Amino acid sequence: LDKDVVLDGERAEAVCKSTVASLGPKQRREYKNASVKTIATELLSPDTKAVCVLSNLAVSPNARRRGIANVLCDEAEALASDWGYSQMHLLVEEENTAARSLYEGKLGYQLDFRKEEDIGLRADLEEGVFQEVTVPTLVLSKNL
Repeated sequence: LDKDVVLDGERAEAVCKSTVASLGPKQRREYKNASVKTIATELLSPDTKAVCVLSNLAVSPNARRRGIANVLCDEAEALASDWGYSQMHLLVEEENTAARSLYEGKLGYQLDFRKEEDIGLRADLEEGVFQEVTVPTLVLSKNL
């Protein structure tokens, strides 16, 4: 992956939607329920590639160190493989050493690049909402 040309999820979705919207009615129906991978492969420029990204994985502090994150990652990887992806990417905050230990140590993910400023989510349990914060984030990947 080239960090200079990776689109965030919202922008990538907008590109796919506008591409399908620009088609004629018959073609739009053909792609109405198509996967992002299909749309990218068949309708976007050859240098555009859909990738599978896992982000915002969180386990409650009360349930940590029980293998839950490992199981969730295994399931996400299985889904990505079922959907035809040969590689899985994931985002992890640079300072989250526990998660990085799992991803890089146990699960075999490797660093692709670092994003100096990315959006991280924090749960405000009193208010029952998520708050966005700016944090350095690492993009890791592994072959499936």
